[in-house]
Amino acid sequence: MAALLSGADAQQGDYRAVENPFQDGFDFVVNSDLQPMVEIAGVRWTRFGMHVKGDREINRDKAMPVTVELGFVNTNPEEAKILVIALLEDAHGNTLDRVECSRVSANNDRLKESTQKFKISGVVLLSMRRVYLFCEIEQ
Repeated sequence: MAALLSGADAQQGDYRAVENPFQDGFDFVVNSDLQPMVEIAGVRWTRFGMHVKGDREINRDKAMPVTVELGFVNTNPEEAKILVIALLEDAHGNTLDRVECSRVSANNDRLKESTQKFKISGVVLLSMRRVYLFCEIEQ
């Protein structure tokens, strides 16, 4: 599991400035973490993770409890509201499922982490090889 960043650590590094809203696809499997390393309208996206709750074995015939973990640092002087939508895709880019996270509020210069709970089909989790991320910043 990736090390969690302090607010100061999360503000350093090479962040790529991108348009708001941000959209891009990444190779990804369940029980892993991704560091998008993008800055969207002054908000740095430090982490996207998806994990089966309690590290349970995935049962393809059941809906599995998963957590989606998000991390952001807002460099703006005012609060930002952040919307993240993830399209779970197979190896060929076909959409298997859509996960819309609740909006996250991030204050200035602090690492904001959010853990959200979902139930996702075991067959989707086993078939997922990519994630297409959409992130929009509202101020």
